[in-house]
Amino acid sequence: MAEAQLAALVSSSLNPTERAAQFAELIDECIGGEDVGSLQLILEKLVSDEVPQVVSRSAVSHYANAVRMLRSGEALEAACQHALRTLAPQVSSFEESDARLRHALFDALLGQGSFKEAACVLAGINMETSQRVYSDVEKASTYVKIAETFLEDDESVDAETFVTRASGLMHAVPGDDWALQLRYRVTLARTLDARRKFLDAAMRYYELSQARHREVATDELVALLSKAVTCAVLGNAGPQRSRILAMLYKDERVGSHMEPSPEYAPHATLLKKMCTGQLVTKHDIAAFEATLLPHQKALQADGLTIPDRATIQHNLVAVSRIYDNISLSQLGLLLEIEPHKAERVASRMIAEGRLPGATIDQVDSDILFSPPQTPLHAFDLNIAHVCADVNAVYDKVDKLLEAYQDTTTNTTNGGAPPQDPVPMVPAP
Repeated sequence: MAEAQLAALVSSSLNPTERAAQFAELIDECIGGEDVGSLQLILEKLVSDEVPQVVSRSAVSHYANAVRMLRSGEALEAACQHALRTLAPQVSSFEESDARLRHALFDALLGQGSFKEAACVLAGINMETSQRVYSDVEKASTYVKIAETFLEDDESVDAETFVTRASGLMHAVPGDDWALQLRYRVTLARTLDARRKFLDAAMRYYELSQARHREVATDELVALLSKAVTCAVLGNAGPQRSRILAMLYKDERVGSHMEPSPEYAPHATLLKKMCTGQLVTKHDIAAFEATLLPHQKALQADGLTIPDRATIQHNLVAVSRIYDNISLSQLGLLLEIEPHKAERVASRMIAEGRLPGATIDQVDSDILFSPPQTPLHAFDLNIAHVCADVNAVYDKVDKLLEAYQDTTTNTTNGGAPPQDPVPMVPAP
């Protein structure tokens, strides 16, 4: 493009409509020739004081639509990045064009696998104070898309921010828009999973796995069920985890779909062992670990990975149901870890109330387990104590009454059986 042609167009005396049309023709010519440098120059002139805003708004809008026609991904990215920087000082005047450019750049970055950068670009759209009024459904859809993209790079903190924003808008999404509802619920579950709130994520995944919409394939529901099992297994040992594991174990799809599947068989095997209180070995967990995402097998501050910690905690609870007491060295052998690590895990579980009744004797290096009483068991014991006390009182009263009757009989009749008293009949 000749700069003289652009200069002549800038200083032209044509009416605004004709000038905007000529700018559009010039933009299309540069896009056809993949001339990014000329496109950048045109945009800079359009937002300058040399071009009236009535012309520049129309021409920039055409630019934002036409830029998607660039065949090269690099050229598209360069043109959009430059356009967003150029429009930034006056973005309030070009909000619609800014949003279109961001969507175009988002798609380009997504195709390159730059998920975090793509999410940040889309998050830059002003939907709260924009002159254009966005509906709650549009906002919710965009926020869910941003959260989904952040999760692709495991950016769980940023994803949680946009999931939270979407949650306040989902009430406005109509019930027949099941796709957006499902995307939101899946994104929420994935966010809880990525934030390592595993038990909450397990419940969300399980609810999703029970969807009955005809558009959702059975294989996808089983995959969601397997994610629920994964999160339940990785959750902290305790009553809540036990309830969730039992609920999942009762689901008939575990036996009919997961156990026969090579992909999900490790999940089903581990679920069965944990629900039946069996010890889980490192061999058992190896196949399961191969299916985990990076954040699900991260190394913790205590030197244990998340699946290692979950397995050790489960095994510790299983041991507490078998032994009344055990030495820390023997416990370490059963848990396949060093005794001091076993003591550290046990002490933390005791402090958090997830190993009720247990105490650690550091002098003798033992851990003592006392079976916790359930509320029903404690009620039964209280009733038994009351009944025993009532029986004891009855026996004591009965003995005292019998002794009193014997004493009265001996004193009145000299040992003879008592006679009926003579009735007192008044004289006629």
